[in-house]
Amino acid sequence: MKAKLPLDESDFEKLISNNKIYIDKTEVIKRIMDLNGTYHFLSRPRRFGKSLLISTLKELFEGNKELFKDTYIYNNWNWDETYHVINLDLNNLRAATAENFEKSLSKYIDSVAKDSFNIELNEGFSNEKLRDLIIEVYNLNKKEVVVLIDEYDKPILDSINDAEIAIDIQKTLKDFYGILKSGRSKLKFVFVTGITKFSKVSIFSEFNNIIQLTLDKDYSTICGYTQVELEKYFKEFIIEYANLNNISYADVIDKIKYHYDGYSWDGENFLYNPYSVINFFKDELFKNYWFSSGTPNFLIKIFKENFNIGNVFNPLILDESEFNIFDIENLNQIPLLFQSGYLTIDKIETFNDEIKYTLKIPNHEVETSITKNLFSNFYTKAENNFISKRKEIYKELNEGSCDLLVKYLKKEIVNTPYQIKIRNWKYYQTLVYAALKSLGFNTDSEISMFSGRLDIAIEEEDNYYPFTDGKGHVIIMEVKYTQNRNKNVDELTCNALNQIKDKGYYDIYEGNDIIMIGLAIKEIRLKIGGSKIEMKGRMEKIDSNL
Repeated sequence: MKAKLPLDESDFEKLISNNKIYIDKTEVIKRIMDLNGTYHFLSRPRRFGKSLLISTLKELFEGNKELFKDTYIYNNWNWDETYHVINLDLNNLRAATAENFEKSLSKYIDSVAKDSFNIELNEGFSNEKLRDLIIEVYNLNKKEVVVLIDEYDKPILDSINDAEIAIDIQKTLKDFYGILKSGRSKLKFVFVTGITKFSKVSIFSEFNNIIQLTLDKDYSTICGYTQVELEKYFKEFIIEYANLNNISYADVIDKIKYHYDGYSWDGENFLYNPYSVINFFKDELFKNYWFSSGTPNFLIKIFKENFNIGNVFNPLILDESEFNIFDIENLNQIPLLFQSGYLTIDKIETFNDEIKYTLKIPNHEVETSITKNLFSNFYTKAENNFISKRKEIYKELNEGSCDLLVKYLKKEIVNTPYQIKIRNWKYYQTLVYAALKSLGFNTDSEISMFSGRLDIAIEEEDNYYPFTDGKGHVIIMEVKYTQNRNKNVDELTCNALNQIKDKGYYDIYEGNDIIMIGLAIKEIRLKIGGSKIEMKGRMEKIDSNL
């Protein structure tokens, strides 16, 4: 009988009791235990197995040996040593104000005390109740207590679009988590998970002995599936899909890897997204599962204030210090994209004793999430048939006209919400780039070369389009922008085309047919309010045979 998939199951006891697949991570867990530390922190994106890890630790410390019968740790653990576990899950704590959040957190601690230990706590603030709970649980048998906290930062992230509330909630959590430091003598083991490492939360600003597991290669595979694990635990599902679709086992692996592999926290071990893999085997369809499981609204604030999202489609190099801390009052786009799972570590190198991290988009699923889902926060949903629209536009370009492309781009720009509008060239260049990506074009931006930096390039394999001659085409686009009423858009398009030719931007694409487009955007502010957009494109072609 085929094994049961662990669909939406983050409770270790239920997973094992219902004979669902458990990917054995206990060898990595044992390595963490062997560190003999007290405080530990692990950051991973949502839907990556953090909650299951917390649940596994709980059952381990409570000594539920039989649940671990077929795992590595079964014969490598002292089952005679058991501990009381305070298990806190902040996933569902939401509040419109910091005051209401404090009340919600205080009530939640009351429920944990009552439901898990039959302890009644005295009135007080949430941090006081956590302190009292640790003391009361310790007094049950005069033995150190284990504290496990899942998604410690979720309440902050839920309010990140309102900085004032987010900062107040952060202050509440700083006092709350500060109890873990003052209660050190009564604590055996503390494990905290989350997405983001906030600088002004006490576990990071005041703890000098917390063990950071996030980027440590010894523990990098603790969440997610390695290649070996994928083929060991899901082999029969892979074979079934291969047989149903009349393709080879190796081809199925390649497809799964293309869509869902590529995550890394050490640049050496690369992992599959567990949520997406499990849902793929359930549906037997390659779909975008991860993004649709919950919209990351907290990212929108980043893109509103620093609209330079096109950068993420190229490899990015960051210093080690840029990974260290995240501050609500100084939102930093790239580290948050990494911590959220939209970027991952491709490689780690050392230059002059400084560690450099090269980041990239991990896989096709994430790239699709960014281009078609994340960008939908900035674009109208009027155009749903991306493939059809792309073919129409590309066919017209091949016939020597860019009118349809300009019409589409103007429609998207005009329908962009005014709340995120920024009146400068970079904003509009990025909007154009994003619109082209959302259409499915193989688009790149800000390509550096000796003569300067090209705004946008599209490289398409023309054997995809039956109306072309099968030769490679490259579309080179230069964007010009003005707010000057006296400027003429025709003149701007000519300037854009001349810049492409004068700087020889097409030289690096030698051997392809080149389509050059000068795109002009003129924004006129209206007296009553708002603005009017004029937009025009001018196109020329260069035959590779010439």
